[in-house]
Amino acid sequence: MLNAQGCIASRGAGGGTSCLLGEVDGKEFAESWEASVGYRWLHSDRMFSGDVEQTQRAAEGSQEINDSHFIDLSLRYSFTPQWSLELTLPTAVNDRSQVVRALNQQRTILGRFHTHSAGLGDIRLMGYGWALVPTNHPHGNVQLGLGVSAPSGDRDVQDTFLIPGRRGPIAQTHAVDQSIQLGAGGWGSVFEVAAYREVIPRLSVYINGAYTLTPQESYTPTASLSGTYSITDNYLARGGFEWVAWPSRSISFSLGARIEGVPVHDLVGGSDGFRRPGYAISVEPGVSTMYHSWSASLTAPFAVYRNRQQSVQEQENGMAPVAAGFADFVFVFRLSRTF
Repeated sequence: MLNAQGCIASRGAGGGTSCLLGEVDGKEFAESWEASVGYRWLHSDRMFSGDVEQTQRAAEGSQEINDSHFIDLSLRYSFTPQWSLELTLPTAVNDRSQVVRALNQQRTILGRFHTHSAGLGDIRLMGYGWALVPTNHPHGNVQLGLGVSAPSGDRDVQDTFLIPGRRGPIAQTHAVDQSIQLGAGGWGSVFEVAAYREVIPRLSVYINGAYTLTPQESYTPTASLSGTYSITDNYLARGGFEWVAWPSRSISFSLGARIEGVPVHDLVGGSDGFRRPGYAISVEPGVSTMYHSWSASLTAPFAVYRNRQQSVQEQENGMAPVAAGFADFVFVFRLSRTF
């Protein structure tokens, strides 16, 4: 469920509203199956170095633009109301647009070209457990998750780039940008936590957090324009309030804050190689509903603060953070059915 925005590596459909009230109201049974599909869309075209927007890039039309669609197919088996196992198959379709410049002093923009990637991402297997039996504690609980992310996504996707030449742009095949590679590049250990507490009838506070730890340091894709790619950790944290507005129809609204990104330093292993560390802080409104065995949620976090941090490589070379693109907002939808 981890993801970030735009040029900061983006993978996975991410989390929707907490839906914790729905789970304890009877959507999670012993020895049951739950199938779900998650969809996430983002369009990033605003460039930041540190937390300063590079408005001149938009003014001259030179910004990198990522347009990404993520679909997660998940199947969860609940052994009991307290313990479950979930397998997720993520897929993605990415388009990245950037400019090609002339080799003159003015670096004249000659045009814009697109690179693409599409296919399976890194498969995840997660085990979940509630600290308390949900059916006995409907007003507050904590859930922990532990799992693995397998390097099933292609980490060496290639496409055609336009490279500056003396007589004009030259078409060459290279590895696509790190932000649209289908795989992170290595194995990951995934840690998740979710908690909620009803503060007054129909109003609960919730928190969710997830971190993917990647012990492998880097890899070098074929014909990479950026050299060695760093295999990065990533994180997500969110929290807020959920209100059951229409109990008879199981319709809830939520409002919270969300932070997601890629750290400068990984918790385990090195942090060398090319990476774009950074994070976005967003306000996250959402709505969720249930009907018999079906449940659905929709959130639309919109960014209020973005920061492209200085990478280890940039620190060693005494460079300012190279600008990276962020999305203004993201749509996250999830539909589930229990069997």
